[in-house]
Amino acid sequence: MAFWLAIITNTMLEPDEYLHERIQTVMLEVMGVLYDNNITLVHMGAMMRLLGVPDAKAAEHDNEMLELDEKFGAMLVELNKSTPQQVPEDATIH
Repeated sequence: MAFWLAIITNTMLEPDEYLHERIQTVMLEVMGVLYDNNITLVHMGAMMRLLGVPDAKAAEHDNEMLELDEKFGAMLVELNKSTPQQVPEDATIH
């Protein structure tokens, strides 16, 4: 994840420590929701767009996926982050 965090923050005009930490938090929360709902592949181009990376830069990573395995779940526990509540079955995740 550190690799992706570096790519995302490097596309920002004025990256700073606060922005870096905030992006990491948002990435963990989004991936936690996906993991908790048994979605284990994260489309990195889409993640980058969610975090405000320009489309042209994000498009360079449209064919890349990050797998959320058991190690990711263990990392959430280690970071004292509870996985989010289940998304309702009738909810649409884009």
